[in-house]
Amino acid sequence: MNDLKNDYWWLFELLRRWRFITIGAILIGIAAFGIASLFPKWFKAEAEVMPPYRGGTELGAMANLVTGVMSMGGGGGDYVLPMMVTPSDLWGALMKSNAMVDKLIEEFDLGARYKQKVREKLRKTVREHIDCEVTGEGILIVSFEDKDPAFAATVANAMVDNLDMINRTLRSGSAGATREFVEQRLEETKIALAEAESTFSAFQKEHSAFSIEDQARVAIEGVAQLEAEVHVAQVELAILKTNKKSAHGEVEGVESRMKALRKQIEGIKSGEGVSSSFGLVDIPELAMDYARLYRETMIQQVLYEYLVQQYEQARIEEKKDTPVLQILSRAQVPQKKDRPKRATILVLSIIAGGILLSVWVVGSVGLKRMKAENPEKYMLLAESLAGRKPQRENK
Repeated sequence: MNDLKNDYWWLFELLRRWRFITIGAILIGIAAFGIASLFPKWFKAEAEVMPPYRGGTELGAMANLVTGVMSMGGGGGDYVLPMMVTPSDLWGALMKSNAMVDKLIEEFDLGARYKQKVREKLRKTVREHIDCEVTGEGILIVSFEDKDPAFAATVANAMVDNLDMINRTLRSGSAGATREFVEQRLEETKIALAEAESTFSAFQKEHSAFSIEDQARVAIEGVAQLEAEVHVAQVELAILKTNKKSAHGEVEGVESRMKALRKQIEGIKSGEGVSSSFGLVDIPELAMDYARLYRETMIQQVLYEYLVQQYEQARIEEKKDTPVLQILSRAQVPQKKDRPKRATILVLSIIAGGILLSVWVVGSVGLKRMKAENPEKYMLLAESLAGRKPQRENK
C-alpha cells in the first residue's frame, strides 16, 4: 500500500482535495459567467436564399456562342464557375465583397456606427459581422449580427436585396453585351445580304438565268425534239433515195430541212443565234456559279432572319427587371441573443478551472515532497526559477 501511495501520490492528493478543486472550479466558472454577463449582447438575423432554377435557355444557343461564354444555364444569366463551385458559393463570396460591404457602409452609415474612419479597417469590421453558409442542399444562409436585433434583421434583408441587384446588373450587362454584338452582326449581315442579292440578280440578268434547272430542262427537251426530227428526216431521205420516182427537189428539200435542224441544234448547244444567252455547253459552269450565288443569298437570308429574332430577345432580356434570387425566407427580428454564450462559458470555465487547480495542487505537493526528500534538487530548481546560477559544492 505504501508503494502504491508513493507511486500514485498525485492521484491520492487530488482525491484528498477534491472538495477544494470542485468548489474552486465552480467559483471560477461563476466568476467567468458574471464577467460574460457584463459583455454586450449580440443578435444574429438570418435570411435563406434558394439556388437558381434553370428552366432552359433564354437567348438560345447562338446567344451563348456570340457572347463567347459557355454558360451553365444559358442566356448570359449564369457564370462560368470552377469545378465543384455552385452559384450559392459564388453568392456567399459576393456577400463579403467590397461591392457589397461598401454598399452597406453607405446605406447604413456604418462608419459612424462602428466609429471607424479608415475605409480598410471599417470593411474588416463589417465583414466580421457578416456570415454566410451554404448547406449541403445548396441553400445559402446569410446572416448579420448587431447589438440591435431590429437593425441586424434590416441589414440582413438589405444584403439579400443588394445581392439581387448586383445579379440583375450583371445579367443586364451581359444581355447588353449580347445585344450590342447581335446588333453589330445584324448590320454586317444586312449589308452582306444586300450584296449577295445584288450579285445574284445581276448574274440572272446577264445570263437570263432565272432558273438554271428549268432552263436547262427546256433546252435539253428542245434539242431532243430537234434531233428526233433530224432522225425522221434521215428516214424520209433514205426512203426518197431508194424510190426511183422521187423528184430531185424533194430530196433537196429534206436535206435542206435536215441542215436547218442541225443548225438549230448547234445554236442551242453553243448559245448562238437563239433567244437564250447561254448554251448547253455553258450549263455546267453556269450551274455552279448559279448554285454558289443562290446558296450565299440563302445563307445570308437565314442568318439575317435568325439575328433579327435574337436581337429582339436580347433587347427584352436587357430591359427585363425581374428578381434573380429565389428568397426562401427573409430575416426576422431575432428574439434570442447569439453571443456571448454564457452557458458555454460557464461550462468551459469550470473545466478549465478544475484543470488549473488540479495542476496547482499536484505542483505544490510535488515541490513539498521534493523539498523533504531531495533538498539539493529542490534548491537547484528554486535557484533556476529565481534566475540565479546554481552554486556547485567545492570538492
